[in-house]
Amino acid sequence: MTMRKTIARIMLIILILSISQTTAESATGIRDLFQAPEITATPAPNAFRFRNGIRWGMSTQQVKALETEPMSERTMQSWAVMLTDGKVSVSRFAADLVFMFREDRLMMISYEFTKALQDDFLYLSGALSSVYGEKSEADPLKIKVLMDAINPNYYKTEQITQAYGWNTPDGTVIYLYYYSADAFAIMYASPETGSSIYQTNGL
Repeated sequence: MTMRKTIARIMLIILILSISQTTAESATGIRDLFQAPEITATPAPNAFRFRNGIRWGMSTQQVKALETEPMSERTMQSWAVMLTDGKVSVSRFAADLVFMFREDRLMMISYEFTKALQDDFLYLSGALSSVYGEKSEADPLKIKVLMDAINPNYYKTEQITQAYGWNTPDGTVIYLYYYSADAFAIMYASPETGSSIYQTNGL
């Protein structure tokens, strides 16, 4: 009787060990099924998106893949500039589209309207406000500093008039301003431009 009990206990222990091992293997398999996939870099929900899904920080090749208009390229200072060969549609108008990159990262974008009327300017001011909220007056010097980083002294501060600005939740700043008597621009500046435009050596 004692021998039978001993054998029964051994068999029970073997059975328990076998079940435990199977359960452990099953649990590992289940964990594998529910393991989170590798996280990829995705933009924050409030990240600024330009036409065709273009975003800040994209490379020249990524922008080319999304922007359907043919573009010319040039290098100015430490910046790469891509300009559409033809005008693009903006609201109910046509404009030249310029992408500006530093270290192959998209940092600024502008629409440039030439031979433009004051009514066109006012219309686009209202259109921008309908998307980005109430406008505020912008400092022409800030706009000049941004453009000087690419093409020094191309703009004179006194040429920049009727300057207005809008801010988006991610820190993008949008400017609407005249840069000559019959030409104005909408410029989009990424949140990174605030720390990278000024020359700060020795400060």
